[in-house]
Amino acid sequence: MSAKPAETDVLVVGGGPGGAAAAYYLARHGLDVTVIDKASFPREKVCGDGLTPRSVAALLRMGIDTADPGFERIEGLRVYSRGATIELPWPELSSWPGYGLVMPRAGFDHLLIERAQKAGARLHERTEAVEPVIDGGWVTGARVRPADDKSAEPTEIRARFTIAADGAASRFAKPAGVRRDDSRPLGIAARRYYRTSYHPGPWFESWLDLWEGDLLLPGYGWLFPVAGGQINLGAGLLNTFKGFKQISAQRLFTAFSSMLPDAWKISEDTAEGRVLSGPLPMSFNRVPQAVPGMLLIGDAAGAVNPFNGEGIAYAMETAEVASDLVHEALVNDRPAIAMMYPTVLRERYGDYFRVGRGFAKIIGRPAIMSRATRHLLPNKRVMGFAMRVMANLTDGPDGDRQDRLFHLLQRIARAA
Repeated sequence: MSAKPAETDVLVVGGGPGGAAAAYYLARHGLDVTVIDKASFPREKVCGDGLTPRSVAALLRMGIDTADPGFERIEGLRVYSRGATIELPWPELSSWPGYGLVMPRAGFDHLLIERAQKAGARLHERTEAVEPVIDGGWVTGARVRPADDKSAEPTEIRARFTIAADGAASRFAKPAGVRRDDSRPLGIAARRYYRTSYHPGPWFESWLDLWEGDLLLPGYGWLFPVAGGQINLGAGLLNTFKGFKQISAQRLFTAFSSMLPDAWKISEDTAEGRVLSGPLPMSFNRVPQAVPGMLLIGDAAGAVNPFNGEGIAYAMETAEVASDLVHEALVNDRPAIAMMYPTVLRERYGDYFRVGRGFAKIIGRPAIMSRATRHLLPNKRVMGFAMRVMANLTDGPDGDRQDRLFHLLQRIARAA
């Protein structure tokens, strides 16, 4: 005789930034929330660890203390290209904080999931979601088992709603009819930590030209400061480059790390941990984002920004949207409310991501990108506007001249 299934109001599959944020908001709404994650916290993730002002705003809404000494404060972006350098402070906007942050994902994710637990959510670590439970076309929970025992018989956790937050490599939602939209961009990235004497100060650093000898590679490189004397070094590439399958994230990372000055001591001797790589699903490349009884958030929904590869802000924001809709659906006993989720995402992000897909096609052609940066990099006003667009930071269509231009581009993209 099988054991009686565990029950909860909402089951959150995955305890990363999106899953933790969803659990936090749902628990604050007074719902019974269970989070499962196949790892135990703290644990590493492939990420640049950078948090733009958009991410900072999401943290503040969760009541996170951004003065925590584990955060490194960031004042803007330093860009390198063709021997030139430009520093771009974050824009001064009323809608967003004027600073960014860096914290390694091991500590960051742990901080967020603890916040969710303090709000009342339960966490089951080292628990794998094998597949959704589907009754009459409706997702009613998940079959789970210990992550370190593949031979164990799965047990069920029944839920009134399920939120899939299991990241970029999400497979959990596939049996419910979720698929990848190959027309949307996909990135790959690799990163490694180093402990060196070089510190970039309060800046994200970005390289727009990556060279392998005399060969100009597509993609970009980054160097972010980490509290405690580390740096996070990484490189990324989009599949809009026609030779995408011939260039691995490891190759791109090796080429980038070899470009840096010897004085920075980027070497095996200063490395901490190995090179880790992973995908960046962009522009909602998972469809649909909602099926009866289940919503997808963050990377599981393909919610990465195609302009800059940022995923954390969108994971936490989609978590807020999903949580509000699920709460309304449950308290009003109207499940159809939650199915408005894809429409809300489209209204909030559709035009912006549409422009981003066009940008992704351009940067997939390194020769064109190189010429563009050579001409535009010296113009600080243009580059400042570009940074505002790429980070999706605006005071809305009634803001300043740059904001109005920003929203005009989105309206043009919608009409195209």
